[in-house]
Amino acid sequence: MHSVLRVFLLLFVVQSAFWVEAQRKPKPPKANDSKNAQAGKKPPVKDPELARYAIFEKSAPRPEATEPVRTALPLTLAKGTRIAFIGNTLLDRAQHFGHFETALQQAHPQAALTVRNLTWAADQLGTEPRPANFADVEQHLTIAKADVIFAAYGFNESFAGESGLPEFRQKLTTYVAGLKAKAFNGEGGPRIVLVSPIANENVKGVAAADRNNKNIAAYTKVMREVAAAQGVGFADVFTATEEAMASGGSDLTINGCHLNEAGYRVFAEALFSKAFGGRKAPAVDEEVRASVIEKNKQFFRRYRPVNTFYYTGGRNRSYGYLDFLPAMRNFDIMVQNRDRRIWDLAQGKAVPAKIDDSNVPPLPTTAASRGANKWMSPADELKAFKVDPRFEVNLFASEEEFPEIACPIQMRWDSQGRMWVSCSTTYPHVYPGNEPDDKLVILEDTDGDGRADKSTVFADDLHIPLSFEFGDGGVYVSEEPHM
Repeated sequence: MHSVLRVFLLLFVVQSAFWVEAQRKPKPPKANDSKNAQAGKKPPVKDPELARYAIFEKSAPRPEATEPVRTALPLTLAKGTRIAFIGNTLLDRAQHFGHFETALQQAHPQAALTVRNLTWAADQLGTEPRPANFADVEQHLTIAKADVIFAAYGFNESFAGESGLPEFRQKLTTYVAGLKAKAFNGEGGPRIVLVSPIANENVKGVAAADRNNKNIAAYTKVMREVAAAQGVGFADVFTATEEAMASGGSDLTINGCHLNEAGYRVFAEALFSKAFGGRKAPAVDEEVRASVIEKNKQFFRRYRPVNTFYYTGGRNRSYGYLDFLPAMRNFDIMVQNRDRRIWDLAQGKAVPAKIDDSNVPPLPTTAASRGANKWMSPADELKAFKVDPRFEVNLFASEEEFPEIACPIQMRWDSQGRMWVSCSTTYPHVYPGNEPDDKLVILEDTDGDGRADKSTVFADDLHIPLSFEFGDGGVYVSEEPHM
């Protein structure tokens, strides 16, 4: 029995090794596959000028060391001051609401401030994961030529509780000492304002304030002390948001810890007051705020393109060079156009209803060096199938009948027998001047003939919805680069 078992196990191991080896061997190219045929066209020429739009970890400039300067509050902002936001989700999500940045621009209408949001959700001191070859925070601050830095930390770190306070103090001290000794603008050290975490609030189903505010208050205190010792500014937004959350009325967060629209108004007023010596933020001009949000959207697409494998990763010398770098150039121009619009609006000047992007050059046409296969009709595809006689394959839905399901990514069936499909025509990235229009579509067979006859767009204007999951009476969608 044992000898038989040993033989069986040996055969299984050998067979498994054969299967693995077979999977490793690439399949020979099909002779009739047009993608394997050279088109006889010369590959496109790589314009060496495009290389300067690549902000890579391996090549982007780093700041020179410099003598630190002391940050005095209230801040004064001279004409042409360049401001950068770094840190965690608090300032990352602020770009979608624009309240604080709008207050900065309206309070300094003649200063032509340049503001760049370089935050990354979930960043914390010493932990800033990025895609391969993606330039780090210091490199991006150097590209931005930052004069003033608002740095938001402390919330993620607060989950370590009281026992984590000494390590947080040490890490923050080291980080701030290094940050203030770098000449990101090429001339001298930056002025720095540390931004505390906001308070958490109790919302339905989540007692976030009860769980977290004691720890957040302790970490806020450490940030205040480190800022004083290092000679940098400090903005306590914890106290103001805790008071606002305790006053009753509507919730200021979406989940107890992430601010909603009303919450970001409170946050902006508190941060502005702390940064500018108790000065009240100006009443928001909604036209300025809309332009700030639009500028942030275009900059985000430049700073964080979704498909970094093409931009910074393994394809940055081929497809990425010819496709992504011209796009990055154009995004830079579009962001500058929106900067000028914000300045004009802050100064009370009339602006055209439509943003003028006439100075944005057309993207180059990429010549195909290889052929392309002819698209097959559903009927021809069915004919090409080799099906076990015990089974049957039938068409449920196609792009011919339902154009909205072009470029499907994922499909799932729900408990009602409906097929849900996430589709993306935006992939691999949104091009400058375009807006993503990806969809989540429901296909139904209402007459029971085995084919879809009804299509409903459940959600549109999505941005590369790679996956989705049913739950809580709705659908969770992974919309890049967010969950």
